[in-house]
Amino acid sequence: MAGLEQSGMSYCPSCGQGVDTYEVEKEQEIEVRCSACSYPVGVVKGEALRGLACVLIADDERLFRSLVTDLLVEQDLAQKVIPCESGAEFLTVATERILQGLPIKVAILDIVMEPLDGTATAVALRAFEKALKVTQPIPILFLSALPFDSSLKAVLDQNQPALYLNKGSDAAPEKLGPRLAQVIGHLLQQERG
Repeated sequence: MAGLEQSGMSYCPSCGQGVDTYEVEKEQEIEVRCSACSYPVGVVKGEALRGLACVLIADDERLFRSLVTDLLVEQDLAQKVIPCESGAEFLTVATERILQGLPIKVAILDIVMEPLDGTATAVALRAFEKALKVTQPIPILFLSALPFDSSLKAVLDQNQPALYLNKGSDAAPEKLGPRLAQVIGHLLQQERG
């Protein structure tokens, strides 16, 4: 990454709010990124996100888990969504699917869950993937109402490919759906890149 310079304010779909931004020169283009989470807030070019084979979700809030499941299906973002009410259930389902050779295109993890939170679930998933010799780690989208900070950035860095989506702001279905599509699309591009 060559140049880095302050840019201004922009809406970040990952943080779900207006944020300060900076610019990064990347492959002869200039990307505008969120100062908090580094998500590119400029136009992300790539294939349209449609019909992922399987998305696995872990969120202990039944209503939010149902909302995300419905949004993924209604917007044709996923062919199959498997909702789990805990990190432990998520790990059981993920391990079974990996052992059976069944796809998981994206894992969506709530950060604040009991008794196994999303960050511990992600670390366990990466350990299972390593033990099972998975060559392409499952992209993880962390969801939380917590603000993005340095400890959350460290979690993302340790569990790549991974991104964050703030579910506390703009959680209305008509706003959350497009944000989910945009952030998952970028997460899949990040995995390929």
